[in-house]
Amino acid sequence: MNQTRLTLLTLTIAMTAFTVQAQETRPQVAHRLVHSRTGKELTLPKLADELATRDVVYFGELHDNVAGHQVYAELAKLLAERRADLVISMEMFERDVQGVVNDYLRGRIDEAAFLKHSRPWKDYARDYKPLIEMARERKLDVIAGNLPRPVSAKVASKEGSMSPYLPRTTTTPLDKYWELFGEAMKSHPGAEGAVERMYRAQCAKDDAMAEGIADYLASNPHRQPLVIHCNGNFHSDYGLGTASRVAARVPLAQAAIVSMIAVPDVAKAEVTNDRTKAHYLLVVLAPPKPPEVKKPIEPKPK
Repeated sequence: MNQTRLTLLTLTIAMTAFTVQAQETRPQVAHRLVHSRTGKELTLPKLADELATRDVVYFGELHDNVAGHQVYAELAKLLAERRADLVISMEMFERDVQGVVNDYLRGRIDEAAFLKHSRPWKDYARDYKPLIEMARERKLDVIAGNLPRPVSAKVASKEGSMSPYLPRTTTTPLDKYWELFGEAMKSHPGAEGAVERMYRAQCAKDDAMAEGIADYLASNPHRQPLVIHCNGNFHSDYGLGTASRVAARVPLAQAAIVSMIAVPDVAKAEVTNDRTKAHYLLVVLAPPKPPEVKKPIEPKPK
């Protein structure tokens, strides 16, 4: 092989290696924001502009998605800049700890006491602390919206519950929400034979969270706050669950629903089929699946 051909071959190999390396090191797109009706993509500030015109905004989340929580925390800050009168409602705190939440937000107790008595979710520091600290800094109210777990467990049992933390009215419609709940429970361990009771508890949670929002708005008629409600996607997708119950209680409230979608590749993800879930989609990277642990093959007894 002559020197010229050798040089060209070396250059080709080097360029190929550089291209492959560039592709491997190219940063993954962090997230995308999609307007469901038009399919157009938005920037975070533009989404905040649109959401700031509403009365209630649902942050539908996937509880284990760290990237999605970070986007929602930033979005909440942008909304606070546009609507100073902001209220945060949360599935992650239960109704019986409302006083504890209030005491922390107003500086009457320290963080250690707050964490000890408010029963925060296990990833509170990572996922929800930014929202609580923003509320504390800006002196915003936070609604502890969910049913206490012992109450929801009793609702799902045969005996039922008479707890004062139950919403005043609860509905269990056999609608699309019921159908979706049944589908979701098919793979749930221990759900067989108890789906109807579990659905009652699910609806009680939705009504409790909706009642908290409606009562807050009713008790502050001189204000027009923007309420951000943080919940798992299932509670607000398709305008069902908590979203439908708020609409029933506050029919004139203008709402917007954001739904978090996790995908293996944010840039290439096709989300057309998801656009019926919400007014806006937050497309984020799915966390890597844990490695599959193979059980050792036990030797057969001789």
